[in-house]
Amino acid sequence: MITAYYLTAFALSFVFLMILWHIGQKQIFPSLLMAFVCVFLNNGGHLAMSVSQNVEEALLANRLVYVSGSFLPFFLLLIVCQLLKVRVGAKKLLVMTAANLVMMVCAFSPGYADWYYKDITIDRTGGFTSLVKEYGPLHSMYHFFLLCYVIMMIVTVILAFSRKQKCSYKYAIVLLVSVVITFSSYALQRAIGLRIDITVYVYLMMEIVVLLIFRRIIMYDVSNMVSQNLEQSESSGYIIFNRKKQFMGCNMAAKRFFPELKSLLIDYTIPEENEFLFDNIALNLRDESRYVFYLKRGDRELRVSIYPAYRDNKTEWTGYIVEIIDDTDQREYIHLLGNYNEELSRSVKEQTAHIVKMQDKLILGMADMVEGRDSSTGGHIRRTSDVIGIFTDELRKNDSLELSDDFLDIVVKAAPMHDLGKITIDDDILKKPGKFTPEEFEIMKSHSAKGAEIVKKILDGAESDEFAEIAVNIAHYHHEKWNGMGYPEKLSGERIPVEARIMALADVFDALVSKRCYKEAMGYEQAFDIIEKSLGEHFDPVLGKEFIKCRPMLERYYNESLARE
Repeated sequence: MITAYYLTAFALSFVFLMILWHIGQKQIFPSLLMAFVCVFLNNGGHLAMSVSQNVEEALLANRLVYVSGSFLPFFLLLIVCQLLKVRVGAKKLLVMTAANLVMMVCAFSPGYADWYYKDITIDRTGGFTSLVKEYGPLHSMYHFFLLCYVIMMIVTVILAFSRKQKCSYKYAIVLLVSVVITFSSYALQRAIGLRIDITVYVYLMMEIVVLLIFRRIIMYDVSNMVSQNLEQSESSGYIIFNRKKQFMGCNMAAKRFFPELKSLLIDYTIPEENEFLFDNIALNLRDESRYVFYLKRGDRELRVSIYPAYRDNKTEWTGYIVEIIDDTDQREYIHLLGNYNEELSRSVKEQTAHIVKMQDKLILGMADMVEGRDSSTGGHIRRTSDVIGIFTDELRKNDSLELSDDFLDIVVKAAPMHDLGKITIDDDILKKPGKFTPEEFEIMKSHSAKGAEIVKKILDGAESDEFAEIAVNIAHYHHEKWNGMGYPEKLSGERIPVEARIMALADVFDALVSKRCYKEAMGYEQAFDIIEKSLGEHFDPVLGKEFIKCRPMLERYYNESLARE
């Protein structure tokens, strides 16, 4: 009956070991596996003890129990550290291993020395064998040994809490409680002197707890899930090389992309005879500045990336990972998108140019309509616009004026709108052939302010803010004078917007050299003489000197223009 008791525990420990292996697969912790092996050996030792026929057989079974019992706390401590993500240094591992070996040697000493057991006999009453032991001076070390491991587990949990480790405290504490219960049952059994060892089933209960914890851990272990999926991936290939750039393995997708991998040998560098892999992988591994590149294989385009590989602690460099991704669809999409964007950009530019052209024609049409009502200024709008073009070309040559090309382009474009305000003037005044009366002149002067309002309404939301501002300023202030005697605001000097000062020169010059119903055209010599004498009075002195430099181009333009008229 007792033998069946131990046989069942032994069989269950084997089943739990196989369950662990099944659910763990490649993600199993080495320390967890060794802990289950220790329980299996411990229960096997107790089973062997129960059927022993003499002291020698019983001692052999007892040694098996103590070997597993000496190392089980060590592996349980490592499991707790892994759950709490606490790193155990190499020196600490060495010290603990040495302590375990000392305890194992002590457990092997009975039969050879009396410092662990002074005397040993067997008791076969009740249908099973048990050892009757008289403990030696070193046996108490085993209890101290177990207590130290329990204390180290508790300290590990406390340290993890204090350092705020990002880990599962719940699982670690559940495991710690199971360990404490297990070792407490061992102490209770020794205290009351039970012949039957209850710890074999307490170990099994602890294994059930561990299996449940481990199953949940691997279900939600992101890094392991990702690595497993990547290994099975059909769309991403992975090749592993060590620090010496020797081939260490690859997944199936990598072999599908690069069939040449099938001929590579583990722990060997890529040979030059393997021409494709040598030229495209081996040489790029040597060139550590090149991490991402593209390869063409048939009609497919592959993106190859090279990354450094590290161990779990992310600090120990172990080699390289070469990632191969079929990027054909993405590259084709980018190419199509690029063509589409280029076509769209071209279409937008054409439509924008068409709209701007229509807008310019509309503005010129309005200006011509205004000029058609003013019988005294035929061709004035067209000529002043051309004069502004000649004048701004000269201004572009003088960097000290700090007038940008964009600004001057806008001035040229806005010039035809300078007299739009005349559309608000009655025909009786606008078409009067002679000189204006003082009252009529005051009405006539209102065209500049009214023109600014019209231009602002036309351009609001249709053009950039800069264009609208320049066009409004030209219409509003082109009759202002440098000395402050102009209209409508009597601005003076640089308070007059520079675009209006430019327009004033072109506007007055055309009025001087053109024939009107109330006067004859003035000669170029006289016109330029008047402008020169008006510098600092009517006109900006700096801009005026630049305008006078345009004389040869202006004379040629007016000779051709007036000849056509």
